[in-house]
Amino acid sequence: MTTRLDRLFLLLDTGSTPLVRKSAAEQLGEVQRLHPHELQNLLTKVHMYLRSPTWETRIASGQAVEAIAKNVPQWEPVGLVKKEESSPIPISGKLPLSQFDIGKVLENGTSLLGSEGKEFEEECQPGLDQKEKLTLQRQKLNKRLGLDIAGGMGMETDLFSDEDLMMKQENRQQGTKQESSQEAVAEVVQQLMVFSNPQMSAREKNRAKRKAKQLAKQRSKDVSETPQSNGAEDGEPSNKMRKTLVMDEGKPAADSKPDNTMDFDENEEWPFESFCELLLGDLFSTSWEVRHGAATGLREVIKLHGKGAGKMVDISADQMSTANQLWLEDVALRLLCVMALDRFGDFVSDEVVAPVRETCAQTLGTTLHYMEVESVQGVLHILMQLLGQRQWEVRHGGLLGLKYLLAVRQDMTGKLLPLVLPVIMNGLQDSVDDVCSVAAASLIPVADTLVKVLPRQVPTIISCLWDTLLDLDDLTASTNSIMTLLSTLLARPQAGESESTNLSLSELVPRLWPFLRHNITSVRKCVLTTLHILLTSERQPHATWLIPILQDALRHVYQRVLLEEKAELLDLIQQVWCSVLEKSPLDYLIAATSPFLGTWLCMMMQPSRLPFDQNFLIDAKHKDKSLTPGKSRSFSEVPSPVHDKLDKEYIAGTFSLSDTQANRDACVMRARITAGRMLGILCSYLTKPVPNYPENMETPSDALLKLLLFHLNSKSALQRMAIGQIVMVWASQEQENKCPEMVKEKIVMCLNEAVYFDEIAMLFTRMQTECRDFVASLKQQKINMDSFIQPGTILTIDQAQALATTTFDAVKGNLKPKQLQEFEQRRGHLLTSITQTSSELQTLTIRVQSSLAGATILLHYLPEKLNPVIRPLMDIIKKEDNPDIQRQAAANLSQLLSQCITRNPCPNGKVVKNLCVWVCSDPTFTPGISQPVMAKYVPDPNDKTVPCDMYSGIVTLTKQQKGMEKIGRRPGRRPANVPVEISPEMVAEINEAQRQLFIQRRGATFAITTIAENMASDLPNKVPTLWDNTIKPISVINESGLDASSLGSDENTAQELLHSLQVMEMVGPSLHRQLQAQILQKLPALTVCLQHPFTALRHMAARCLGMLSKLDTVETMNYVLEHVLPLLGSTDSEVCRGGAIEALTHIIDSLGVDIVAYIVLMVVPILGCMSDLNEAVRLMATYCFATLIRLMPLESGIPDPPEMKSSLVKQKEKERKFLEQLLDSSKVEDYVCPVPIKAELRKYQQDGINWLAFLNTYKLHGILCDDMGLGKTLMSICILAGDHYDREQRYKQTQAADSVPMPSIVVCPPTLTGHWVYEVEKFVSKEYLNPLHYTGPVMERVKLRSKVKKHNLIVVSYDIVRNDIEFFGAIKWNYCILDEGHIIKNGKTKISKSVKQLVCNHRLILSGTPIQNNVLELWSLFDFLMPGFLGTEKQFTAKYGRPILQSRDAKSSSKEQEAGALAMEALHRQVLPFLLRRLKEDVLQDLPPKIIQDYYCDLSPLQVQLYEDFAKSRAKKNVESDIEEGDGKSSAHSHIFQALQYLRKVCNHPALVLTPQHPEYNKVMAQLMMEKTTLKDIQHAAKLTALRQLLTDCGIGVGADSNASDAPVVNQHRVLVFCQLKSMLDMVEKDLLLAHMPNVTYLRLDGSVPAGSRHGLVNRFNNDPSIDILLLTTHVGGLGLNLTGADTVIFVEHDWNPMKDLQAMDRAHRIGQKKVVNVYRLITRGTLEEKIMGLQKFKLTIANTVISQENSSLVSMGTDQLLDLFTLDDSKKGTPSEAKPEHGKESMKSILENMDELWDEKQYETEYDLGSFMQSLAQ
Repeated sequence: MTTRLDRLFLLLDTGSTPLVRKSAAEQLGEVQRLHPHELQNLLTKVHMYLRSPTWETRIASGQAVEAIAKNVPQWEPVGLVKKEESSPIPISGKLPLSQFDIGKVLENGTSLLGSEGKEFEEECQPGLDQKEKLTLQRQKLNKRLGLDIAGGMGMETDLFSDEDLMMKQENRQQGTKQESSQEAVAEVVQQLMVFSNPQMSAREKNRAKRKAKQLAKQRSKDVSETPQSNGAEDGEPSNKMRKTLVMDEGKPAADSKPDNTMDFDENEEWPFESFCELLLGDLFSTSWEVRHGAATGLREVIKLHGKGAGKMVDISADQMSTANQLWLEDVALRLLCVMALDRFGDFVSDEVVAPVRETCAQTLGTTLHYMEVESVQGVLHILMQLLGQRQWEVRHGGLLGLKYLLAVRQDMTGKLLPLVLPVIMNGLQDSVDDVCSVAAASLIPVADTLVKVLPRQVPTIISCLWDTLLDLDDLTASTNSIMTLLSTLLARPQAGESESTNLSLSELVPRLWPFLRHNITSVRKCVLTTLHILLTSERQPHATWLIPILQDALRHVYQRVLLEEKAELLDLIQQVWCSVLEKSPLDYLIAATSPFLGTWLCMMMQPSRLPFDQNFLIDAKHKDKSLTPGKSRSFSEVPSPVHDKLDKEYIAGTFSLSDTQANRDACVMRARITAGRMLGILCSYLTKPVPNYPENMETPSDALLKLLLFHLNSKSALQRMAIGQIVMVWASQEQENKCPEMVKEKIVMCLNEAVYFDEIAMLFTRMQTECRDFVASLKQQKINMDSFIQPGTILTIDQAQALATTTFDAVKGNLKPKQLQEFEQRRGHLLTSITQTSSELQTLTIRVQSSLAGATILLHYLPEKLNPVIRPLMDIIKKEDNPDIQRQAAANLSQLLSQCITRNPCPNGKVVKNLCVWVCSDPTFTPGISQPVMAKYVPDPNDKTVPCDMYSGIVTLTKQQKGMEKIGRRPGRRPANVPVEISPEMVAEINEAQRQLFIQRRGATFAITTIAENMASDLPNKVPTLWDNTIKPISVINESGLDASSLGSDENTAQELLHSLQVMEMVGPSLHRQLQAQILQKLPALTVCLQHPFTALRHMAARCLGMLSKLDTVETMNYVLEHVLPLLGSTDSEVCRGGAIEALTHIIDSLGVDIVAYIVLMVVPILGCMSDLNEAVRLMATYCFATLIRLMPLESGIPDPPEMKSSLVKQKEKERKFLEQLLDSSKVEDYVCPVPIKAELRKYQQDGINWLAFLNTYKLHGILCDDMGLGKTLMSICILAGDHYDREQRYKQTQAADSVPMPSIVVCPPTLTGHWVYEVEKFVSKEYLNPLHYTGPVMERVKLRSKVKKHNLIVVSYDIVRNDIEFFGAIKWNYCILDEGHIIKNGKTKISKSVKQLVCNHRLILSGTPIQNNVLELWSLFDFLMPGFLGTEKQFTAKYGRPILQSRDAKSSSKEQEAGALAMEALHRQVLPFLLRRLKEDVLQDLPPKIIQDYYCDLSPLQVQLYEDFAKSRAKKNVESDIEEGDGKSSAHSHIFQALQYLRKVCNHPALVLTPQHPEYNKVMAQLMMEKTTLKDIQHAAKLTALRQLLTDCGIGVGADSNASDAPVVNQHRVLVFCQLKSMLDMVEKDLLLAHMPNVTYLRLDGSVPAGSRHGLVNRFNNDPSIDILLLTTHVGGLGLNLTGADTVIFVEHDWNPMKDLQAMDRAHRIGQKKVVNVYRLITRGTLEEKIMGLQKFKLTIANTVISQENSSLVSMGTDQLLDLFTLDDSKKGTPSEAKPEHGKESMKSILENMDELWDEKQYETEYDLGSFMQSLAQ
């Protein structure tokens, strides 16, 4: 059975994202909190995952260890009272620092590599010659290297030759030496221990023995796992092997159970002692993954529980600290051994990451955190020894240790730094890059201390780093660390002066240039940061060091902005540029920039898909290492192999070239806009007056003027737009702009020009050619075109459009039909060409004009007529796809409105009015009064969304439901109901129109929010139109006396109010705080709008409340709780309830987690609405409740908001009690039934009644799904009787309408109606519950109707409810109880639909098996209880059903499994409060066990003959073809079903199939006559023979052959015999009992027994022990009956659905049973039946996890599964048939799909980030 714990471990192992895995880890911590005694069990399971070969699993397991450890209390043993002579501290197996020699470890220990290498060894296969062995090896090696896939793709794979694979003798000897590497390391450590601990006390020996025993267990387990872990050669992909391994480990096998043999001794020591022992053993594993997992686990345990480690109960209190230090020293030394011996390295980019050494260093850091100063110094001494070793990996490990030592022990840094700095400096100059990298990284966290403690050494370090830069290039590992350290040190003011170097910054800074083009983003960021720091820390107005390198600096920085791919670096580049300009003397700046200004402008205008001319770019090369070997310190400008001349560079980098057109355009525009900003800022410097400037030379201003005019005079859109961008920024830099008048005039002139830009030349030429050809072809048809178009004319776009439309329409009458068809086609092509040209021209025109308009506005040079300025800005806002350009236009428009405030006439009002209209123009976002929800372009006859029209419905609900439909539909597929008349062109047209409206709304929103931000508190005075649009219409409501009834129903007024609310929603968050306060005063008016008759207005008011709740949560929520929440109780107005629940929905969605503080106050009123008569209100309330219930667990930890009213705080306390009861049924108050119950209730039954009473109190509904036989009927009767009595008493006292006595109804299967009436009469007096048994034929039932009023409980069967639903639907019921409620699991049946029409206060489902086959069953049950709680059926399938079913598929991927587990977890949380389930084994300690045994019997020869005849028959072939075609037709499924039924009958009895119509009938009958036997003989039916034997074994019918008087009156055992088929029951009765066992007494209960008589028959069997057997059909006898008189159950046949068999066997195994119940299932070996039982087990496993797989119906079975059912299995039971691999060529798609995912480099980045490590340590 898959438990919740298994699901959490599955997510830990296969979660697709780190977040999912972390969430699973945290849940495991919660398990530990709730079940503290499970610690060892949890740790044992987590330990398996710490050994996983998958990185993500090990990291998640570490997080799980942390989460578990957080919930374990700190270990603080008191210790023994100190005696005169206390015994010494036991130190067996511990390594003390004082006697440790790292030299011996390095000398004798074997290196720890990536693995043992066994997977590469050749397996000895006898009978293979040398050539065959080589072929086999080649195949294996190809597979391991992934070259088998490469071969499949047609790639070259000859990486090695046969000679490479020849295995030499000496290699083998080396292999055996390597095998013992783990032993070698362990031996060295062991020797050191023995050396340090010559003697052990008796107690130490006992403890050592105990630990040895546990380690031996673990080792034997590891050995048994080894073959699996190295089994990749078996042909299984590695990820599948992993899955299998975890599945095996997850089984409840003996190994995976915690070792509880030590329980009595456990309390002597630290709870993590044995777990850490295992991990310390794993540290020396030959597999790097196991070492890494062990270090990860240790790190998390020590981080949280290092203080208590090693402490014991049996040592004195004053020895505790010493014991703790000894333990920590031992761990530290073991970690140092691993760091010294580990040789495994992985690569990220070009940098080595040593995951084992790094994690060990982190663990060492956590250990040092708790160690005393002397011990820390001892560890430091060993680390220093490691730094002097020859192997670079040892030095690397030593420096990693130093890095974490310095970071963790900040208290000792002052003393430690002088000691370690010399070795770190050596590390910085190490010949191995990776050692340099760690050396630099170790100083970064202590940079501040370094500057304070060793100020004189800092310049030396900085100098060393500058020198190191010379040896770095794009491929060097240490670049990132060196660069980060350099920028960190330079950022410290004291470190600014580089006194120790003879070189100035002018010579040093150029060493940074090559790294500006480094391929790692963080390196580029460090370079820019370093430059910025150097410039901003300069105290002088100008940086003298900058002058010699100014030109290069500017060129490099400007070039970077154009080549940069990462948007986040653009702002930093601009800051560096501004700093360079600021720190440069003006004359030098002019001299440096003048030669390049023209080039820079051209580079900014570079076409998107054209590479830069390499001559424009400046390239700083890394030094060529081939020319300067060793650590030479020279800077060379020779060409670098990294940036070759052939490398093409594009604007905005090469990364986005392969992206979509829109994304590429966004990147390029971002680069152009930033470059324009930088040049604009530069222009403001170039136009400043330069003192002593030579008179005869051209001034920079004049040169700039020429340059700007040159580009403005061109016909290129890019040139004009670039100038617009530059001038815009230039103008914004200065108060008095020095832009020449000629430029301003030219810009205004350009604004009024209509230009065909150079960029569309090709498109325009193609259009002209097509037009000419079109005209010439028409002329050939003798049509005079000269009157329309003069020969040789170049057509404008409008003329071309006219030619293809009006002109052609005028002349096409002269064409013959065939020619007309051809010309229509040509006209289509021509129109496409014209549209493309026109669209491109429009895009370029509005972008150019918008840039120029922005320049005009910021220059304050507005023309008299503002239309040329306003129009392009409004066009951008309305049509521009790029949001960056829209934002810029919005900002410029806001500036324009500011300038026009005093202008007359003022355009502001008209502009703002247009913007407000555009904000409301998107009907998918802003509803219309007459049509609140956009109708589909095709009406859908199957649309099940709740209707929403002008006056009724809830817009939010309808949108949600439509949204979920889209999610459920696969992309690219047309909905099934779209008729063919709707062409794809029409759909595309509609989609394009919607996209345009979205762009227009987005642009207008940018504009009005920018205006609101810029105008601040002056908005009402400066832009009154916008403020009036926002506030005026709703202010009218305030003035009209706040009465919803007074609101007019005038559509135009309502539409105006709706648009006003839409503007308010958009602009509200951007308003000044003073204005927001004014809007908050409109809360009463918004509440009135929630009660407005128009649906759309209620929706907009709800959205505004959502927006306000985010703006001022406390004030809004105080108001909402006092005035909006009570509207939910407006029983007389559906409109009020609908408006209120919609408002709450938007508030909940807006606030997200912030709603938590208010959940308690909202839940109960929302719960009340979940049974609302209005469907829309009910579904919306259910959605709200489902959202809130997921956040409820967070509620307890959140304090009340300080401004919350005291009345609300009191209310909150009251409601919190309810919440606790809802989430934890154990906290429900005891319910005392007010009427006498004639039964003694068991404890769990009282708990069940308490839960039912809780549901009753809060008008909730639920499923009581206790195990079969626990007394669900009795519990229901108690709550029924109690509630009826309470209502009656209340009504007598108050005469209140909500207390009027009402009848209740119990709906159950027909077999149980009599049983219910009997049980009610047995337990409760008639004065409290007076049941009416409503049954019989139609006329009888009509007579009973008159009696209904005299009874307060009606008991009726499902079928009768279906037939008489008009009668039952008209009555209002108090309780509606569905017994065996899983009958309504299929929501589409008439019974389900009828039951759901019953109107009742309380709904309750009773079912021992609420979920049987399929995930949708749960939806149907909740659709009866709380419609909408799980969404619509489509939503439920999309959210839960599909992911869960897909995850159950054997072929499901790990992502699908994870999605299934997450969906299951979410569903579990959502339904849990409304389900109560207890199992017999949990609550009935006195119930005897139930033993289920499978009784196998072999088919008789006649049965075998018939079975095999079918296999050869035509019928079998027809079935196979049906299955394989899989066309989904119902006829095919009925064929298959008939075939299966035929085989089942053969297994039962040949007589069931051998009818005279059977083709083999005559042949078989002749055969039987020869054998002198008949078909009725039980020897031909294996099951009847077996049944007879079983009955005899039970002592039934034993005296059949002897004298009847000898037979006992009452047999020892009494039996229930179940069959599926009535005909089979006949054969058991006639052919076995009557023919062979005549003295056996029996009764029979099947469909032929009238429903009313069935209960009497059951009573008779229970009360008369002389009746031996009750024969039943599963269908009739399997539900709800109490048959405790029997103690043996025999199934002759079996149901596909395991729940039906389970229910049947639990007729005997229930309360009242005193004997052990034996269940025998007769199964014919190797047949279809055995396979049915396999399916049963499969489905049982999943039924217990709340939902099961839809594999019960034939429709949902896989092809191979179906075909398998038709074969007679020769193999013996339990021998699985071997799966044969299919041969054949794999498709490229399947090859690619089956490849493992690439290793994610970021995983190391996050795991080994020092900052987050220190943060976790601080916690």
